[in-house]
Parts: sequence; structure tokens; C-alpha cells
Amino acid sequence: MIKNIPANYIRLALILSLFISLTIHFSLMTTFLFENGHGHRDDYFTLPFFVFEFVATFIIATATFLLNYFLISPFDIRKKISLKKIIISLLITLIVVTVLLFITLSLRNAFNFNINLHRHTEELFSRNYFGAAIAYVSLIIIHLLRLKKHMELENEKLRNESLQNQFQSLKNQLSPHFLFNSLTALKTLIDDSPAVSKQYVNHLSQVLRYTLKRNPKQLVTLAEELEFTESYIFLLKIRYDENLQISMKIKEETKNLLLPPLTIQTLLENAVKHNEISKEFPLSVSIETSENKLLVKNKIQQKLTPEEGTGIGLTNLSKLFRILNEKDIEINQDENEFSVEVQLLKL
Repeated sequence: MIKNIPANYIRLALILSLFISLTIHFSLMTTFLFENGHGHRDDYFTLPFFVFEFVATFIIATATFLLNYFLISPFDIRKKISLKKIIISLLITLIVVTVLLFITLSLRNAFNFNINLHRHTEELFSRNYFGAAIAYVSLIIIHLLRLKKHMELENEKLRNESLQNQFQSLKNQLSPHFLFNSLTALKTLIDDSPAVSKQYVNHLSQVLRYTLKRNPKQLVTLAEELEFTESYIFLLKIRYDENLQISMKIKEETKNLLLPPLTIQTLLENAVKHNEISKEFPLSVSIETSENKLLVKNKIQQKLTPEEGTGIGLTNLSKLFRILNEKDIEINQDENEFSVEVQLLKL
């Protein structure tokens, strides 16, 4: 039967039983060690008596742990400890502990320990019932702690999966349409300006590398995101030239704060996708930080023919921030301006 109990559970049961025995017999131990065995009411506690009492409590506590491994399965987080199961296990534990106590009493009476047997019988029962109770409560606590740890791991797993899904959705915002526009612009540059086309290829490769190889479980510093953003802006400027004006006001102290990768790219793409950009209607976008917040805002000049898209860029960004810090992005819009404010995270 004991062979079916995991070794780590047995080790834990023995360690806890030893601790319970030391705690319960602390006063008896101090009497033996510091008062030469002379207790109250002319009792004289010998080393054999102390060892007997200590071993008896240790065995009863260990038996409580081992018995309840089968009764309530404290290590099995898949099994719920119901009230019915607790009542049944308590009754069985009480019966087993009582039987062990009577066996212990019979053995103790066979020895001459020179003590008041009647008075110490009450102490024997009270001490060991208390020890068994501590062992039983410890089992319930162990189960609850393991269940809590399991739930935390499951929640973290779900959180990481959700983060990865939202990050993947953001990566998908770098759509085939964007790549098509980039390659079309590159084709024109190769014919018109070979020198600039080389720069364009370098920046495009940086954008793709950052987008495709970034670990989805990581946050990046604002400084890293801005470095990527410069390459992304270069590509946009080649496409829109002076019709797109992007200004930055970044406080130095915010550059070490964190945010999800592609946050600024998503906000810039949202502005470019939904607004008219032409000589008649140049678009101004500003990127700035204030304390621990990032703000991206642009003039509103809606296109007559809206550009096709998934429409989920800001939605995914919103979900991502709620998962990370339980605080949503803040979107504000009036007749002239659209802005998105996100919380930068600390290390």
C-alpha cells in the first residue's frame, strides 16, 4: 500500500511529522534537557520516556499523513476535496488515531516510567489528537497551495497564449498590402534612384526582421521600438514624400520603459490607412511621451474611399495591453483630431 505513495510525499510527511513532534513535545524536551528530567508534581522524565512519547507522536502524525493520501488525495489537484470527503476522512482518521493511541497506552503501561499514569494518559491523548489535527490541517493547506499554484500556472499559460495570439495578430497587420506597396515603391526607386533604393532595402529588411523574429513573450524598450519605427517611417516617407509629416517628442527618461513590439507601427498604420494623404491634404502625425505614457495623434481627414483592411489593429492592441497590465489603451476623437494613448510599463 505504501508503495503506491510517491516518495516526495513520504519525505514531506516524515519532515512535517518530525516538526509536529518537536513542537508538541517542546516543553517535555526542555524539562528533560534543562531541568534534569524533573517535571511538575514530582514526576521524573527519563530519556526512554521522552523518546517513547516523541516516537509515538511521530508515528501517529505520519500515519495521519499516509492514511489521508488515499482518503483525500492532497497531491491530486484534479480531485476536489468535498465536505463529504472531509467528514469521512476525519472519522476514519479519528478511529485509526484512537486505535494507535490505545496501542501506545498499552505499550507505555508495560514500562515503568515512574510517572502518574492516569494523569499522563490524558496528556498522551490530548497531545496526540492535537498532533493528528495539525497533520490533517497541513494536508488541507498543502492541497490548497498546490491547487493555487496549478491555477496560477494555468492562468500564466493562458495569459502567454493570449499574448502570443494578440502579438501574432499585430504581426499580421504588416499585411500583404503593405508588402505590395513597399515592393512597388522599391521597383520605382531602382529605376529612378538606385542610391535611395539601397537605403530602402536596408530599412525594409530591418522592419521585416523586427516583425518576424521578435519573441512574442517579450516586451521591448521604447528605445528599441523607436529604432524600428525610424525604419518604418522611412518606408512611409518614400511612399508619401512630404505629404506625410511625422514629428517626435520623446522624453529621454521614458526610453527605458517597456511596451509590446509593433505598438507604434500599429498606431501609425492606423493613421495612414484611414486618412487622406495628398498634396491638397497632407497628414500630420505626432508621437510623444509624457511621464509614463505614449501618445500618437493625427489630424482627421477621412478618405472618400476607405482603404480595405481587417479593422482589428487597435482592437488587438487594446486586448494586448489589457492582458499585460489590465489597463486599456485610451482612444480620443473629436472633429479635428484622433489620438491613442498607451501606458508604458516599468521594468
